[in-house]
Amino acid sequence: MRFIENGSDIPDDLIRTVSDGDAVFLCGAGASMRLADMPSFQTLTDRIYAELGESYQNEPAERIAYERNEFDRALRSLEKRTLFPKSPSRVRAATAQILAARTVVNTADHLALLQLSRDHDGRPRLLTTNFDTLFERAARDGGLVDAPSHAGKALPSPGSDNDFGVMHLHGRLPDSELSLAHTDLVLTSADFGDAYLRDGWASRYIEDRMRQNTLVLVGYKAEDAALRLLLETLDANRDRFRDLKDIYAIDKRRDESASIWKAKGIKPIEFADYDALYSTLHEWARYALKPAEYGRRRVKAILTGPPAPSASEGA
Repeated sequence: MRFIENGSDIPDDLIRTVSDGDAVFLCGAGASMRLADMPSFQTLTDRIYAELGESYQNEPAERIAYERNEFDRALRSLEKRTLFPKSPSRVRAATAQILAARTVVNTADHLALLQLSRDHDGRPRLLTTNFDTLFERAARDGGLVDAPSHAGKALPSPGSDNDFGVMHLHGRLPDSELSLAHTDLVLTSADFGDAYLRDGWASRYIEDRMRQNTLVLVGYKAEDAALRLLLETLDANRDRFRDLKDIYAIDKRRDESASIWKAKGIKPIEFADYDALYSTLHEWARYALKPAEYGRRRVKAILTGPPAPSASEGA
């Protein structure tokens, strides 16, 4: 189904899955960039270096990691060499300052994603790797109830009674306006190694989630360094367990991006630009909320057609 004229087709199976409350949208930094003006992982890394008055160019290990787009590894090295004994991490303090919640921000894209990512009872159930609380603010401002915030190891188990709300897979920053406390962040390569390998709690969570729901990735690129271990986990699990559900990625079309997504076992739905992508998500959300009314409106628009030109326009 094509929701806007210059958009891409959304598979009917995915539309039904979303309407049935069986899909969970997994949202990355890109979901907060178009309207909310939040940084990508690379831009966040650049700003952390600037905040600390440091440069990755002066440290070969950090320079090599940065040039490979392995920003989590660059930040791990930066954190180690700037950490004062018995003092909090300067890297994490800078992260919190850069991503601190602003009073006025456009969260329309976040609200549309919350309206799409709902459970069987219509409650928001959205997963994000973002640290900010823009989804929580969108839920509040949009009048969505039953949207508690969970983070890190405290995420409710997929399929449990409290499996709904905004779920921060990689941790959450504090938000005094929403009375949300700080949690541990999965920010550096050491954090990723613990979450996905040594302790493995994030890997187990994703595996359980894939058994329960179809995942829809929004706000990521196929080659994102921050998704390296996550995507490897998804792909490896699919090879081992045949009961895992489909994974889709909604993304802007780039050279060879579809091939990269498919190589990871993920079905791409690509758009010419971000405006078409998010316009489709907004229109899809309207459909998901009131499908019958939406269908009647679409039929009426087709039957009536565009308005006739006025006499002055035809002259």
